[in-house]
Amino acid sequence: MGHAIQVSDVTKAYPLAAGEFVAVKDLSLDIEQGEFVAIVGRSGSGKTTLLNLLAGIDRPTSGTVRVADADLGSLSESGLAAWRGQSVGLVFQFFQLLPTLTVIENVMLPMDFAKKIPIAQRRDRAQQLLDRMGVGTQANKVPATLSGGQQQRAAIARALANDPPILLADEPTGNLDSTTADAVLELFADLNADGQTIVVVTHERDIRSIVGREVTLVDGRVVTDERAGASA
Repeated sequence: MGHAIQVSDVTKAYPLAAGEFVAVKDLSLDIEQGEFVAIVGRSGSGKTTLLNLLAGIDRPTSGTVRVADADLGSLSESGLAAWRGQSVGLVFQFFQLLPTLTVIENVMLPMDFAKKIPIAQRRDRAQQLLDRMGVGTQANKVPATLSGGQQQRAAIARALANDPPILLADEPTGNLDSTTADAVLELFADLNADGQTIVVVTHERDIRSIVGREVTLVDGRVVTDERAGASA
């Protein structure tokens, strides 16, 4: 299958008045194509920093981050932006849909930016993604009229707009009630069953029943890395 993600000896330190804060320390992690991996840990464990490194939002202080066949440290800011538009889909805790655009326009926006999908196909593709996420009937509404769960489904459709090889999600269920959260996690499981590589940062206690692998961080280091058993 090959590696989707290779993190090698990565440290990320932030300068503070009192010295530096090391968010991620000598961390190495390989993720294969087609894996569904949860990154778990308490607040301050480094998990969101790690996700930001994978998304090319943060750059490592030292070490290398390779994602979707690119060495992120070697890319310029504009190169990173272009790579991100093609290679990763991002899902956030607070959805981050643009309030003045309709739901379908929100999903089309990354396609207009990356220019990977031909113009004539963009609206149809956006509608198909919304249908698949179960919110096709909400396509022409503005986000504020949707429930939180519907907004997150629309945000996942947007993340998938350019058919990225890797989906990165930061606390995607953190703003949802438990029933809605379970439904969203099942959606991720369905996408993974179709071959989508997914990395999710989460506080969810029972994520292990859904993901194939759980990586626990403490103080910026991997302390456990467990794959689900065959019985799972």
